[in-house]
Amino acid sequence: MSLRAVLLITLQREPGTGYDILQRFKAGLAHVWQASHQQLYRELDRMRGDGLLTCETLPQTERPDRKVYQLTEAGRQALDNWLAEPLSTSPVRQPMFAKFFAWERWPEEARREELTAFRKQLKERLTTYAAIEQEWFSNPETLTPAQRAPWHTLRLGQRLTKTWVEWVEEVMEED
Repeated sequence: MSLRAVLLITLQREPGTGYDILQRFKAGLAHVWQASHQQLYRELDRMRGDGLLTCETLPQTERPDRKVYQLTEAGRQALDNWLAEPLSTSPVRQPMFAKFFAWERWPEEARREELTAFRKQLKERLTTYAAIEQEWFSNPETLTPAQRAPWHTLRLGQRLTKTWVEWVEEVMEED
């Protein structure tokens, strides 16, 4: 998956500013994709250059002008093409895993600190997921299948993160 695809998805329903898009990421896509402000604005500019987006500049007094991005027909076609292509599965990549192959050289205190910090990050992620679920999916049985589809990805994210927390705790107990 690419940032471009996520931006196409984010803008498919309604136009938005870079700020709007970042808020949509935080509110509903945090479990799917992360991007910095810089990455997002660079990609929006590239997409505009590629004809996938238009950008309307709205002047504001005492504030920077607002740039509102909207999909073009070419942007909708790019989204349709991306959706039609099967994606390959991605391996689980966690740089910390490499340290497990040098366990005997990994200082115990550093190892414990890193695992503790990792567990904390995972638990924070679960808190974020719970907030997303409460905000967007508090009554999933009332949603249409299309509205409920993102909830399934959130549930998977919750399950995987819980499994990672359990795994970290097992490693730390064994250590």
